[in-house]
Amino acid sequence: MRVFVLGSGSTGNCLVVEAEGQRLVLDAGIGLGRAVTRMRALGADLVTSTPPLGVIVTHDHGDHAGHALPVARALRAPLWAHLHIGLERARRKLDVRSYLPGKPFELGPFLVEALGVPHDAPQVALRVTAGRSSIALATDLGHAPRDVRSFLAGSDMVFLESNYCPAMLDVGPYPPRLRSRVAGPIGHLANGQAADVVASLAGTRAARVVLVHLSRANNAPARALEVVAGRARGTEVDVLPHGEPRRFDVTPSTARAPFQQLGFAFA
Repeated sequence: MRVFVLGSGSTGNCLVVEAEGQRLVLDAGIGLGRAVTRMRALGADLVTSTPPLGVIVTHDHGDHAGHALPVARALRAPLWAHLHIGLERARRKLDVRSYLPGKPFELGPFLVEALGVPHDAPQVALRVTAGRSSIALATDLGHAPRDVRSFLAGSDMVFLESNYCPAMLDVGPYPPRLRSRVAGPIGHLANGQAADVVASLAGTRAARVVLVHLSRANNAPARALEVVAGRARGTEVDVLPHGEPRRFDVTPSTARAPFQQLGFAFA
């Protein structure tokens, strides 16, 4: 399995997961032109003769769903959205299919699972499995309950939000109301909260964590990596700067995650 991260952060999020000659697109928060350019920079074409099996949107904030309609239409791919995502314009123009947290579904070689996470818009973490490889994506969550940690533990590679440094947020450019939103229980994960999650993954299948969705104004890659890697116990930690495209090859882990029961409700 390969993962092409084409965007991560408040200016737009988009990942392409590839396995067995098929693809899924996770979130469409950047425009098609930028996505095509960044995919080419990673040595691959985004628009090919084989359409992706789906464009899966996690929630309807603009940095995740703002370009869902043009991207899905250009790629000739069905758009997948849970029932709490609006996308009214897209629903009038495209084949928009529904998925539910706690109800896994198959798309070609992929098994897709979703879990509701605490955010100020109905949001999900995603786990995508193909063959023996699995990745998880968890951004835009104000805290990580136990079911989220168990969900992430079932993947070989985890893309985890480490959005802000509290000290930088306190003196940064955001007005008080926005600072309170970011740091609240349905906002975003601080570096220390991400470190807690990574520490809890010790001994599980999640052998590698990539820190994503870093704030440009309220965090720094080196700071996030220092805080989180300092708490990691046998887990490899990497960091992806805001907006930087990168390709990842996923290697199956031999460790097993504890049994988990997927949640149905959004926190």
